[in-house]
Amino acid sequence: MTTSSSPAPLLNGRDLLLANGLSVEGPILWGRPASGGGPGVFIVELPAPQAKVSVDPNAIREWLGRAPDLRLDGKRPSVAELQSRLASFWQPGQAILYIGSSQKSVAARLAAMYKTPLGERRPQPAGYWLKTLRDVNKARIWWAPASDPELYEDTLLEAFTKTAGGLPYAVLATPGGQSRDHGLTAPLHDEEAARRVKIVKVTFLPDANEGEMALSSSPFRTPATRPASLAKRARARAAPRKPTVPEQPKTGPSAIETPVVRRSSKGAAGAGQAYGPANATTHLTAEGLAALHVELEELTVRRRPEVIGRIKAARELGDLSENADYEAARKEQSFLEGRVQQLEQMIKSAVVIEASSQGGTEVVLGSTVVVETAHHGEETFTIVGSAEADAAGGKISFTSPIGRALMGRHPGETVRVHVPAGMVDYRVVRVR
Repeated sequence: MTTSSSPAPLLNGRDLLLANGLSVEGPILWGRPASGGGPGVFIVELPAPQAKVSVDPNAIREWLGRAPDLRLDGKRPSVAELQSRLASFWQPGQAILYIGSSQKSVAARLAAMYKTPLGERRPQPAGYWLKTLRDVNKARIWWAPASDPELYEDTLLEAFTKTAGGLPYAVLATPGGQSRDHGLTAPLHDEEAARRVKIVKVTFLPDANEGEMALSSSPFRTPATRPASLAKRARARAAPRKPTVPEQPKTGPSAIETPVVRRSSKGAAGAGQAYGPANATTHLTAEGLAALHVELEELTVRRRPEVIGRIKAARELGDLSENADYEAARKEQSFLEGRVQQLEQMIKSAVVIEASSQGGTEVVLGSTVVVETAHHGEETFTIVGSAEADAAGGKISFTSPIGRALMGRHPGETVRVHVPAGMVDYRVVRVR
């Protein structure tokens, strides 16, 4: 005997919110402002289920145009291929398209979602698959105030998934860590972030004399308090100079590209060099970049599932209002996800320092320098980017007072640096 499975019950936003004890407001049509400005949850749904997804090919073309690095299973997709992949996640027996939340304001979150073009990351890309649909303007939105929006969002999504057998169409990840395996990489474009990754500028500045070094190192000095001659020199230094490192050519997804800064010592004749901080770039040695990848893998592969498991176990105990384990796990999850985002951004904007062809003749970014002082004898420093700086481990940033003073120096030279202990003379012994 053959048994046919019955279709899943039809869920609607209003009843789903009411079933969780929430005070429901709405509905409004997609694109209309919501009332109220507090935290809460919201649900986007069609008036009735659609048997087939209605993806707008023009919207897909615009998306591909705005996200030049978008890849589907590692390849640049056609409009039809991307349509087909989206269609595979459609829930034909359900009207609910998206369940979301806001810790600050549902009204502001919705307004930002409306405003964000498909394929752009800003101001708010949440639920961006909604904008691939022809009939999104017919969608309606229900919302409800909530003291713990993410908890209710997770609860609503869990209830939907149990009934429908999968996430709503436009939900790509849950607060609890469940994510959709859609095969897309770099689906969103960030113009400012793209500029930061592709453009690497290295500025050469003249050597500072002892007085200027002391002034520039003091936290209590401002341009207004400097002597006129020094202020004039500072203005001259601020003038744009021709970068010695060209723009990195675009050869593929920016998410996997790593610009490289060569540890070149070439500069203006007679002038030492100092590297001005590139806009939001992260200068790293190859070892430092590898360490970031290792940490990211540790957090995403091992730590994240552990925290999600703890949250789930604590939730199963029932009342969460006085559940210390649940609160601790959620706080740990918040810290973990913040660090993951930080690591991903640092890796995306990484500028790797190549080995110098100058040998041990000049201090450049990435050099290991042996210096000698009257009070401490010989000390060894490695000149690195600020993200990799570790004073206890002998790694100092090239933007620090000591690092800045040593840049461009040669064995035998002495520099005077203003440090918290006072003025200290550093003699360069060896460079490697």
